[in-house]
Amino acid sequence: MDIHNYVVVIGGIIAIISAIYKLVIEPSIDAKIASLETKGFILIDNFKGNINDKLTTLDRKVDIHMQDYSNYKEANLLQANGLNERINHSWNKTKELFNDEKIERKEIQVFLKNQRDYKNRE
Repeated sequence: MDIHNYVVVIGGIIAIISAIYKLVIEPSIDAKIASLETKGFILIDNFKGNINDKLTTLDRKVDIHMQDYSNYKEANLLQANGLNERINHSWNKTKELFNDEKIERKEIQVFLKNQRDYKNRE
């Protein structure tokens, strides 16, 4: 046989092998790739669903804690304001009592000074 025949036979064998590959092996590879893509998409969808559920749960927990903090802060503020009002009330009452006592002391000093020779020692 000459080289031309060898080239024709080798070309035919390559054509047959490529035809078998195209008809048998490539569709199964494409099917496997499509199956993997489908599984990947399903996995991603499940993952997104789980992440969304977890984020929703965490968001609710954060909202609850934020509301607790807000209530705690407001209660402390009310308590502090109540204490400030009580302190101011007591202080004003004490100032009035001291002023009244000072006036009474002055009146007694004036009275004693008028009655006899009393000297103020302030």
